[in-house]
Amino acid sequence: MDVYSAGSAIHTASLPRMQVINDFIAFIREANELLQREIDLSPANQLVMSMISRLSLQLRSRYLPEEVQAVLSNEYIRLHQRQLQDKLSEAEFLTELSDSRQASKSQEPVLDAVKGLPHWPVYVALVRQELSTLHRFTREDRQSDKSPIVFVGSGPMPLSPIILHLLGDVEVICVEMDAVAYEASCSLLEHMGLGNKVSVVLENGSRFDYGSYNRIFVASLVRNKQAVFEQINRTSPSPLVAVRTAEGMKQIMYEAIDETQLQSQGWRILGRTIPDENLVINSTLFLEHAAPHSMLD
Repeated sequence: MDVYSAGSAIHTASLPRMQVINDFIAFIREANELLQREIDLSPANQLVMSMISRLSLQLRSRYLPEEVQAVLSNEYIRLHQRQLQDKLSEAEFLTELSDSRQASKSQEPVLDAVKGLPHWPVYVALVRQELSTLHRFTREDRQSDKSPIVFVGSGPMPLSPIILHLLGDVEVICVEMDAVAYEASCSLLEHMGLGNKVSVVLENGSRFDYGSYNRIFVASLVRNKQAVFEQINRTSPSPLVAVRTAEGMKQIMYEAIDETQLQSQGWRILGRTIPDENLVINSTLFLEHAAPHSMLD
């Protein structure tokens, strides 16, 4: 989740930095233990929502590189970071599912209901940055600039694909492997009247055929990114891939891309977005494959 209510936070200005870091590690432990203990991670559980709000707020604070390293290298964090991310991912999915279903049933125009969601401005800011960066790499090719975009891991509330279409005036094909998310997103898009502009395919991104597409987005919550990258390289002749990642302390909440591994596998980083610290958590890497792709192998 990208936006939460303010909640209480650790006030970094009033404490010595080491104490702040120790308090933050203790807070992450508290958050993880709560999320592991609670059965219901849906928006109905206000205790869970409040805790995630506080965590999200704290991750937006400024940290020095050595402070980030101190937290990420902590033994408890190393052992439980993936476990925490899994629970945060589950909570985000359930929130998106609830939002999607409620918007589909809204008495007001569905797009207005979606635009009224608290995290709508976050996604607008992120997608606007992404489109601006994307255009830098496609402006020489006007045909490519209007070609469809594939979005892998669109979830039950496909805000990013919707905004990509609205801001970029392009067709978006969502690739979603979860059947519940697929049904919810199809219903939402149908009620919005966008079904012919933003479509959803029920498929694992590691098996989708990207042969007809060269602009591909990969969501931050996609766990099998490596397999998706391999499939893109196998099937797309000249892919430009935008993959959402996390940097610095934000790696607590979202999986970070191993850039060294990407480069060793022939991917070249063309550019990246820098998140607005007060709004956006994710950053986005833009990649192309430097070596001949394996469609010819």
